[in-house]
Amino acid sequence: MKLIQETTQALSRQPNHTTRSSANFLIRVFSKQIDGVWYALGLNEQNQAVACAFTNRSRDLATKSVAQSMRFVGVVVGEGSNGADDWFEILHGLHLGKPSGPPNSCDLSHVSEFRRRVYGILNMVPRGYVTTYGAIAKRLGSKRISRGVGSAVAANPLPLIIPCHRVVPASLSVGNYGTPGGKPSQGAPIKRTLLQCEGVKFDGDKISKQSVWYPK
Repeated sequence: MKLIQETTQALSRQPNHTTRSSANFLIRVFSKQIDGVWYALGLNEQNQAVACAFTNRSRDLATKSVAQSMRFVGVVVGEGSNGADDWFEILHGLHLGKPSGPPNSCDLSHVSEFRRRVYGILNMVPRGYVTTYGAIAKRLGSKRISRGVGSAVAANPLPLIIPCHRVVPASLSVGNYGTPGGKPSQGAPIKRTLLQCEGVKFDGDKISKQSVWYPK
């Protein structure tokens, strides 16, 4: 609940990556490998999470994904997690389907108001359930903006923290899921694993209707 509240409201001194955007927005990008998975995390000057990524491919792909989600240029690659270990334990726990809350808040000031509204609804989807792009669009005013909802979900800068894996097509198939170095169309097995770890039920290749949640 703390994670939902802090992320929606947002709607180590030695960094291993430091870069500044055109808006002079400074972040530090940390990375760590846990159980074969590389996690990367971008923190702002207030130690709030602004972007993260995970992949089993390489640290370089994870850190580049964080930089690209913030539209950064010229990221300097460094080593170690440098004091961000609590955050990485949280990310790894979320990856394993465990409920968790961060030690600090998240900052979404760099994304549009529409995206923050989408992410606010995503943060309300309970563990063990999914919702649909159309249901989020309807909650925001019109099913005709489903495509915009999909674009916002695809651009989520904080996967796992903002559970974009909990939104699926109306067909209740798993759908696409992007990870660093992989095509979204190839990410269904990863997305299915994340959902199963959280307790989502399946009927064959599709999600069971009893695991669907609709925002009110």
